[in-house]
Amino acid sequence: MKGSRLPLILLVAGVALFVAHAVHFLPYANDDAYITFRYSRFLATGRGPYFNPGEHVEGYSNLLWMLVMAPVYALGGVSAVAPFAKGLGLLCGGACLVFSYLLCRRLSPDAERGPRSIFVAGPLAAGLLAVAPSFALNSVSGLETAFYSSLLTLGVLLGTLSASDGRWRGAGVAFAAAALTRPEGAALFAVYAAAQGASAWRGAARDGLGAPREVARRLGPLIADVLLVALAAAGQLAFRWLAYDGEWLPNTYYAKAGGVGSVTSWEYVRQGALSPFLGFLGIAAAAAGFWLGGLRRRAVLPVACTAVAGALLPLVTGPDWMLGWRLVAPVLPLLAAVVAMSWTGLAARWIGRPTWLAPTLLLALLPVAAWTESGARAAFDRIVTVRARGYDEGHVALARWLHGGAAKPGDTVALMDIGIVGYLCDDLRILDITGLTDRHIAKSPGTFLEKRYDPAYVLDRRPEIIVIVFAAEGDPRRPPENLHLVPWSPEEDAILASQEFRREYVRPREAPGTGDPWTVDLARSLGAERVFHHAYPDRFYLLAAFRRRPPPGAQKPNSAPTENVSALQLTELRGPTSISPVAR
Repeated sequence: MKGSRLPLILLVAGVALFVAHAVHFLPYANDDAYITFRYSRFLATGRGPYFNPGEHVEGYSNLLWMLVMAPVYALGGVSAVAPFAKGLGLLCGGACLVFSYLLCRRLSPDAERGPRSIFVAGPLAAGLLAVAPSFALNSVSGLETAFYSSLLTLGVLLGTLSASDGRWRGAGVAFAAAALTRPEGAALFAVYAAAQGASAWRGAARDGLGAPREVARRLGPLIADVLLVALAAAGQLAFRWLAYDGEWLPNTYYAKAGGVGSVTSWEYVRQGALSPFLGFLGIAAAAAGFWLGGLRRRAVLPVACTAVAGALLPLVTGPDWMLGWRLVAPVLPLLAAVVAMSWTGLAARWIGRPTWLAPTLLLALLPVAAWTESGARAAFDRIVTVRARGYDEGHVALARWLHGGAAKPGDTVALMDIGIVGYLCDDLRILDITGLTDRHIAKSPGTFLEKRYDPAYVLDRRPEIIVIVFAAEGDPRRPPENLHLVPWSPEEDAILASQEFRREYVRPREAPGTGDPWTVDLARSLGAERVFHHAYPDRFYLLAAFRRRPPPGAQKPNSAPTENVSALQLTELRGPTSISPVAR
């Protein structure tokens, strides 16, 4: 089977399946992606890598992705960035399948027993990725997830090749790019380098080649990789210190430290890292195969250590709220390679005859894996479908309203979901009440979406518009009869409770408004100027825009929407973002 074309044919089929799977989720987008896009837009238009003029805050954690998107905006404008990001993510996701396949081909042992099962490892790894809904979804989110995953997996692949023949293959370049794409990239490289170094040292000692010169020869490529990654990390630290007022860590670290609400780290890891591989049973079989399946454990160990470290990272950093277990998704290609090699090694050991049986049983696990993930796939599909319409009628409509005269250039708008609104309305100053792009709020006590700070910090900035998100249980497909509204986050609750907010932003109940009749009535009852309805499964997600009362005799700004945001831009912005389920 090693010399046949069947593994390659199976790989091509796996990539095709992955593309079809990911294309199904193309309407999905993440509001946070548009935060990065605003930074790219500012950079491309000569305003620097900032979210607001004069505010030197690093409210992103994907430097290289932000830099890649800047020329895309410069060449294609507002409507080009989101589809380019999705397309590049799809391409990188497909590349991950190929890299995982090649890792298995390089590391699978040349065993006499059961060669057909041994060399099905590559197609099996690619197939496991192809049927994983979380990997497909994250590949087209508009975020850097698949881009980072491809760089990390390529670095491990090139490092594995270097370790086998002693030649430098450029792994350090891929690892350095990964470290510039995600903060944890450098940490995962450190795990890989330590495991690879220990493996090379032990291998030299076992082979009786423990002389310092021989050890140095084996470690030479790895040392070059370490220097490259260290140089990239030092360069980024210097850039951060110079560009962001002497900060050593991105602002997002402080904003998100501790995780989110009721989402537990272990449950996040279980669903993100174990479920794609048949859960505990599949991982237990992989562990048995790793030790009993005749693998070249010393060569596979660096791959396994990197994969496991990445999968367990949320236990240290805390989880996030986004759809599809985004923090774990980048290491799924490495996990798939290790699991596939371990399963095939175990099959080769215990199912030798007939020779066709083991590979057939192994490949039959793919539809089983797809079936076990059917619940997650259906949930993703439902959320994507419902919230695609929700974004058109919610956040994009809010951006059109602001851009069309409800706010003047230079006005401050305070809100929670700052991505799409901030990207489309780049002439407005956006105050992020959750702290992603605000240093004071980010460093306040509390976890993300539960920061404890004085609402006066927001109100003293005198925003022209404050947007409060309200949630209520119900069927968003039809107008509600009765709504029991609660603010989405404690920060918004604190602002609402402020006497200054009630005095300066709550309008009389008889104030007129525009929009659907029920949203007009709701705006009047809340004292808001407008309410925008973002469809959300099984609940109402309502964006209530409160305007600061003008001084007596001042002219009221025009609040009628115009068509300044083109239909093409609106189409490209369709797609949901996953928000934390912490509404009280």
